[in-house]
Amino acid sequence: MGVAVGVAPDYEGSDDYTFGVLPAVNLQFENRYIRLLGTGLTLNILNHEYFRFGPLAYFRLGRDDDIDDEVVKRVHEVDDSVEFGAFVGFHYFDQANPRIRYGADLEFLQDVSDGHEGYIVQLSARWWYPITRTIDIGLVGGTTYASDDYMSAFFGVTPTDSASSGLNTYKADSGIKDVYIQPMLMIHLREPWHIGAGVRFKSLLSDASDSPVVEDRGSDTQIIAGVLSDLYETHLSLLTVEYLSP
Repeated sequence: MGVAVGVAPDYEGSDDYTFGVLPAVNLQFENRYIRLLGTGLTLNILNHEYFRFGPLAYFRLGRDDDIDDEVVKRVHEVDDSVEFGAFVGFHYFDQANPRIRYGADLEFLQDVSDGHEGYIVQLSARWWYPITRTIDIGLVGGTTYASDDYMSAFFGVTPTDSASSGLNTYKADSGIKDVYIQPMLMIHLREPWHIGAGVRFKSLLSDASDSPVVEDRGSDTQIIAGVLSDLYETHLSLLTVEYLSP
């Protein structure tokens, strides 16, 4: 188990940032696991050395009038969302040195609450490699597809929103929402103490980038950074830094 602290945009598309603290818990049963990383809960039901599959749940923060931007806070609120879905993945690690690993995941999440009411599909890949006895470097990258409902909730501007905020009306359609890349660092101080850090550079694309909420009031470049201290076994701790913030 561990805890991560970091900074992330005030809301998706914002150029204001907020500080947060997130938990990280991993329970391993041979190759199966239950993993809580931030606001995401994953259950791998396959007892396979390389392949992963199972359900996942996610709590996604919305956008309310507590944000700093005085204009965007007059645009419609987006309630927090509870999402359910599934994932499938492939993860390879060197039997002689489990610090050498790479893999990829495909995830699907559907809102089952009254938040954005849409769905997202995310494809990601990662790589880890030890450069010294105590230091590993890693890299993760990915892209996200979002449905009409998701895009309208977070990036659309209705006529009512326009009248109250002064932003132009805007209809955001489904499509590739973002791409991101994240360099990572893991330092093994001593068993069982490890410290990791990661910085995610995310670029909003297409209708997300062109939204007045982003183009006029925020930024299509999103940065998420954090530091994690954990008490996992070494080869499990390497998975954690990738998810310092959703």
